[in-house]
Amino acid sequence: MSGIMLKGNAMTDEASDIKENYIVSSLVRGLNILSTFTVRKPALKVSEIAEMTGYDQATVYRFVYTLEKLGYLVRDEETKRYHQSIKMLTISLPAREGIPVREIALPIMDDLSNLVNETVTLDILDGVDVVTIAVAEILNKVFYRSRLGQHSPSYCTSRGKVLLAYQPIETWDRLIDKIEFVPQTDRTIVDLGLFREELMRTRQLGYAIEDGELIVGLSSIAAPVFDHHGFVAAAINLSGLSMQILHTEKTEYYIGELLKSARAISVKMGYLPDLFGNN
Repeated sequence: MSGIMLKGNAMTDEASDIKENYIVSSLVRGLNILSTFTVRKPALKVSEIAEMTGYDQATVYRFVYTLEKLGYLVRDEETKRYHQSIKMLTISLPAREGIPVREIALPIMDDLSNLVNETVTLDILDGVDVVTIAVAEILNKVFYRSRLGQHSPSYCTSRGKVLLAYQPIETWDRLIDKIEFVPQTDRTIVDLGLFREELMRTRQLGYAIEDGELIVGLSSIAAPVFDHHGFVAAAINLSGLSMQILHTEKTEYYIGELLKSARAISVKMGYLPDLFGNN
C-alpha cells in the first residue's frame, strides 16, 4: 500500500518526516482500507483486505462494518465481499467541481459542437442520476436547453446509460434496484432485464444511444471519458432532433467524431488505452 501506513502506534519510515502526534491513526487505517478497492479489485473479502493492509482481520472487520453502516461500502451476502458504494462519489463531487475533466473537456466539446452543429454536454453520475457539469451549444439551434447542474434520470438518457454501463458489472443489479423506472415516453425502457441488456450493449459498442426515450423527438449519443486510473470519469453527450442525430446518413459520422472527442479528453486525463482497454 502506498501513502501513510501505521503499524500499531508507530508510523512506517515512509511517514517518518510527519509529526506523529498530528496523525489520527484510526482515520489513516480507514482510508488505507478504502484504498484497497481498485478498478482491478473492486470487491474484496475481509481476509483479502487484511492481507493487503497488514491489519488483523478483527480490525478490518470493525472498519468495514462501520463503513458499511455509514453507506460507503456494500456487502454482497452471497460472496461475502465488500465494494465501494455509489455514495463514495459524493466525496469526490466537490473536487470534481474544480474538476480537471471539465476544464480539459470544454475546448474539445466546443470543437465538436461547432463541427457537428449540435449541443454537446459533459455529465457525471450522482447516485443513479446524471448531473451536467459542462455545456457547449449552438445558440441559434437549441431545441432543449441543457443547464449546468441539471439532474436527469440515467435510465432514459444516453449519458446515464454510459455512466452506469461502465461501473463494475457486479454492481449493476444493485444500481438498477435503486432506479425508479418511470416511462417518460412510449420509447422509455422500463423493463429491468431489457435495461441490463442495454447496458451490456453499451459496453460492447463503446457508446450509448437514446432515441426519444426522455423527450419525444429528441435523441442523443454518449461516450465514456476515462481517467488515469481507467475509471469512467464522465460522459460526453451529443444531442439534438432525432431525425438529425439518429435517423440520418450522418449518424455514423456523429458517432465517430464523438468517440474521437471522448478519447482525446481521456488521453488528456492520463488514460492509457493500451493499458486499460475499456474502449
